Amino acid sequence: MTGERKIITDKLVVDKTGKPMEYWFLLLDKKGANKRKSSEIYALVKIIKGLEPLGEWNQGLLSTSYQWSRGIRERGQKENGFEISVSKTINVPLLVLYNSVVDNKLRRNWLKEKIIIRKSTENKSARITWSDNITTLSIDFYEKNETKAQVVVQHLKIASLSAASELKEFWTSRLNHLKELLEK
Repeated sequence: MTGERKIITDKLVVDKTGKPMEYWFLLLDKKGANKRKSSEIYALVKIIKGLEPLGEWNQGLLSTSYQWSRGIRERGQKENGFEISVSKTINVPLLVLYNSVVDNKLRRNWLKEKIIIRKSTENKSARITWSDNITTLSIDFYEKNETKAQVVVQHLKIASLSAASELKEFWTSRLNHLKELLEK
């Protein structure tokens, strides 16, 4: 759900460990990983002899790929629900993009839902409670150059895969609308 998230490849695992992913997955099965929580699976991956050459980042990706392969969790699923991420690069200065999100009057031009901004850092980020008072938004801003900036919206704590899919479409539509408005 978070877009095409980076995944680990069998080639990388073989290059680093000498064994394919399924070898490690079967070992994880034997160690009872398929009955553990995500954080416990990752902790197990970190201590298995032979997986050290992957490094922490790739060990995390291997843990996630294992969970997907065994149906333990879906893509985009976290321990506290699902999350999605949508980004858009817009041809406006960073401050214009930032203000279009955090300023109530400007935001109403492209987003009608009521939100609560819990914290914001100018030109960097905003942490928001969504209109349902359950899910949250983590919105980050990046300057590409003096006249171009990117906004990344992460919607977190979503209850179901179907709701996550709907919110992915919603945010894609809203950010496309924002881009149209700002680039006029």
